[in-house]
Amino acid sequence: MAPKITQRDNFIWLFFALIFLLFSGAVFAQFESELGRRLVNFSLTITMLIAVWSMERKRARWLNPKIGMSLVIASLMIGGSILDDYRLAIAQLVIVISFLSLTTFLAWRQVMFSGHVDRNKIVGAICIYMLIGVVWAFAYLLVEALFPGSMNGLDHRQWQHNLEDMIYYSMVTLTTLGYGDITPDQPLVRFLAYMESITGIFYTTVLVASLIGVRLAAYKPED
Repeated sequence: MAPKITQRDNFIWLFFALIFLLFSGAVFAQFESELGRRLVNFSLTITMLIAVWSMERKRARWLNPKIGMSLVIASLMIGGSILDDYRLAIAQLVIVISFLSLTTFLAWRQVMFSGHVDRNKIVGAICIYMLIGVVWAFAYLLVEALFPGSMNGLDHRQWQHNLEDMIYYSMVTLTTLGYGDITPDQPLVRFLAYMESITGIFYTTVLVASLIGVRLAAYKPED
């Protein structure tokens, strides 16, 4: 019998899907081949499909939209693996950004506003942090596709080939680390960069305060 994703373990599934996406992008960048674009599209499809089916499991009316989103995601990614079209690439990036942003919001709502803190919610908090970095990475890719040369240290090529570089840049920006090997060169990506840094600091502050608050609220001292 196939395992089912439930509200008790949905973030564990999502966590491993995100790790798979990040790892496959790194492997492709390390051993770049002709199949690399398809590998990235495949891993991204798997991640997004797991995200679709791991959110809002309790609502039956959510089933049909889930099926519709799954078909749209699969169609776009399969099309992007077959065709090399600029407009299709832009559509892929817009859909990915929109969908992952929605996933981040739904995950935030489950982690922060649904009862006591457990293992699944702790993993969910990690997933949200990773999702923020991935969403911003795709935002950088979209700006680079629309305005080539927006980033220093980045080659102008298909977004799948730059995904690992942008995830790396996004994560070091989110943590306010910054190595300087990839830098924003135009106003729009500079805006995205400092907004991501602010979001990273804000998220960790609110996360810690919220989880501690929930924990204290549930604590009952012994008489």
